[in-house]
Amino acid sequence: MPRVLAAALVLLACAPPTAYEPEATTPALRVVTWNVHDLFDEVDETAPPSDADTVLAPAEVEAKLARVGGVLSRLRADIYILQEVENISLLQRLADGPLAGGGYRAALREGFDPRGIDVGVLSRAPVRWVSHLDDRTPGGSLLWARDLAEIHLDGAPRPVVILAGHFVSRLDPTQDGRRQLQARRARELADELRDTAEHPVVLVAGDLNDVPGSPALGPLLDDGALVDLGSELPQADAWTWSGGGARERIDYALLPREDENLVTRVEVAAGPDVTAASDHRPVVVDLWVDAEPGLSAGTR
Repeated sequence: MPRVLAAALVLLACAPPTAYEPEATTPALRVVTWNVHDLFDEVDETAPPSDADTVLAPAEVEAKLARVGGVLSRLRADIYILQEVENISLLQRLADGPLAGGGYRAALREGFDPRGIDVGVLSRAPVRWVSHLDDRTPGGSLLWARDLAEIHLDGAPRPVVILAGHFVSRLDPTQDGRRQLQARRARELADELRDTAEHPVVLVAGDLNDVPGSPALGPLLDDGALVDLGSELPQADAWTWSGGGARERIDYALLPREDENLVTRVEVAAGPDVTAASDHRPVVVDLWVDAEPGLSAGTR
């Protein structure tokens, strides 16, 4: 990774980041991916009502939205990729509440997760969502419980596509092979998108539910064609999930090596507000998306 980029990799502490309020057409793009941990509402959506749907008291929902929204407001991203969101209504409540006035649009596709959690998007720019919920494993079963969302951003100086995902959990070791199939499919899509005539910037982002070096993430990481942007952060600061006394880096932002010079900043957001909102920490990436492949950010 270039020294200029390495020097720019800093941990985002409690203080607000540098003022960042770009217009929709600016070449500066801030992307945040964050597992917000069980963002549920107060409505039982099962019919008939059952324990399958986590239902919170109205006050608990509002408190959770306020905590999550407070962090999002501080980070000032152009697009948020959020995991563990129950429905689009909750995203809209964030857009209309803590993020009011920011011009965010909500997008979400309901998947098949038994807990009802999905990948959602809040974006300042219009997006086109291509779903991969119909993808199958070689055995014919559904590959994704939560959609691998192929998000095409409109209005950027250069085409941008974000592959936003939430891979299957490690809680069940029998699912390790499925997570590897998910990684292989995400890599396949990233390569296919890069080979199109538009040659977009392709960012793979989300909770991939495994650590660097794991066999399951090998299809994405092993050959180095996709740069793991968080790998240059100090190890003590780079973790994105904590639980049971452990701290691990399982949330990622990956970019083709030929485009790594577009990155001007990579951070893991920290602070008591983050800790109060989720057991994960957000990954923040700033891109300069008007440069040609192989040229550094700001090169004309």
